[in-house]
Amino acid sequence: MLTFLGIKVSYETLAFLALFIGSEVVGASKLKENGIVQLILNAINSLKPFRKEDETIKKAKDLLK
Repeated sequence: MLTFLGIKVSYETLAFLALFIGSEVVGASKLKENGIVQLILNAINSLKPFRKEDETIKKAKDLLK
């Protein structure tokens, strides 16, 4: 644990905050056009046809209408 301004903070909390801030920086800047980040995002988007959650949710919404 570390103490900042009298507040005890765990290492896990610091790691989470660092990753959260990093994701916000990447999302708000032109870093998202970076080749590695773009490759990862394209890989995630390419898996979308294999996911069935969206169709299941749509069917449930249609049933409730």
